[in-house]
Amino acid sequence: MLRRFVHNTAISAVAYSFSGVLGLFAVGLIAKSYGLAVLGLIVLVRGFLPSGFLVLIDFGVSEVATQAIARGRLGDWAAAGEKISLLTVIAVFAGIASSIVLWVAAPGLALVFRVAPEQAQAFVSILRITALVLPIAFVGLVVEGALKGFEEYSWLRLTEVGSSILYVGSIYLAFWQNAAFEWIAYAYLGAMAAKYFVLALVIYLAARGTPLRFSVWTPASRHDVADRCWLMFNNRIAGALQQTLIPLMIGALYGPVEVGTFDLLTRLPRFLKTTMSPLYSAILPISTHLDEKTDVRRLQLLGRNGLVLPAAIIVPILVVIGLFSEDILRVWVGPQHADQWPWLALALLVPAVTAMLGAGQTALMVRSDFLRTNTRLLYFQVLTQYIATALAAAWLRERAFLLGWAISYILFAPIIAHRMLSLMGLPNSLFWQQLGRQLLVAAILAAMAAGYKMYDTPATLPALAVVGGGACIAAWALSIGLILSRSDRTMVGKFARALTQR
Repeated sequence: MLRRFVHNTAISAVAYSFSGVLGLFAVGLIAKSYGLAVLGLIVLVRGFLPSGFLVLIDFGVSEVATQAIARGRLGDWAAAGEKISLLTVIAVFAGIASSIVLWVAAPGLALVFRVAPEQAQAFVSILRITALVLPIAFVGLVVEGALKGFEEYSWLRLTEVGSSILYVGSIYLAFWQNAAFEWIAYAYLGAMAAKYFVLALVIYLAARGTPLRFSVWTPASRHDVADRCWLMFNNRIAGALQQTLIPLMIGALYGPVEVGTFDLLTRLPRFLKTTMSPLYSAILPISTHLDEKTDVRRLQLLGRNGLVLPAAIIVPILVVIGLFSEDILRVWVGPQHADQWPWLALALLVPAVTAMLGAGQTALMVRSDFLRTNTRLLYFQVLTQYIATALAAAWLRERAFLLGWAISYILFAPIIAHRMLSLMGLPNSLFWQQLGRQLLVAAILAAMAAGYKMYDTPATLPALAVVGGGACIAAWALSIGLILSRSDRTMVGKFARALTQR
């Protein structure tokens, strides 16, 4: 069972990473072919989807649906049906309400976001098509959550990758046909709607053989769903302030070009940050299963492995990306944007911090005392982010938002690590010890990269892939030798064997 879980997690990570890579190619093609203003307009439109600003009013229906189906599979199908029914009603209401508001507000939003006159009508049309898709997108969240409860991850992976391929293919087709930029947005919305229709069919087939049916909910189910949705809403606020609201704020303050610039510089770090979650869920269950003794020992093992192993794998690669960030931008979006490489390198500090602390934070989320403290720290972190942004906005414009984002993660990393390690009974020096080793590896990699660039620079995608691949191998070799202890290397070996054996 554990091996199946690990294989499933690894395949999910590969599938979603592949989708993310396709998205990176899409951003590069849009920036090269249509310019940053068009990229910014598309980003602004996406801000009005449940994956953007409207995440605030999805009320966590996907996560609550997953919990309801999982409990139904344990035997309580009646309650599961009641909760799914209520969640569907909530999603339909949120989708229709937001659709109406967006349709009416579309012309005003074109003025708020300083859209150029020649692009304003197209932007309004895209927003109104988005408004028509919103009810499908919100109900689709319930469908996705239910499929996770049924553990139908293969269909989730397949549709995610399939919709990404369809979207990227549409971008290339639009480029070859010299189509107007709005067709790129329509392609994205169409691919998303198609994905949800396929998933709706899958959930129908999955539920047909079970007692799960739509039914009128009882007061008990209503109260349980209301409590969980309220908790998810509160959790969404900080996340929205920290990330999804920023493009809309930049659009209102400066315009679409600046939104495109910000998205370009943060797209790769956000992609890397998002794709780390499967790594946490794979490493931690394996480590506790292999060496479980007592509850205290188990928690300490979770804490130490969560701090050391993901960071040892990911952070050296982030260093390599940072060292070659100028070359990446030149190949990815063109030489006219290569001078922005210091900002891309700075943004990579965010996934680096997440790599070190994310697994341990996830392990402690079941503890109410840590959850309260962590939520309080998150709000202070967001406040710090906006203070830093406000202080630098007059000089750096949209880059001030990136600076504030990175500074808030850097400043709060030691505080969160101290609290996390204290609750796990681990010394606070462990964080600083690992940070020192990571900095040593980074310094060696920087010297190696500087030596290479004295003689050559990768100017094409194949050359960048070869050089980057070699640098990643060197980074992992240094990580194994300088960061991981003997017991850590043994743990990685056990993990690899558990991952590959059938």
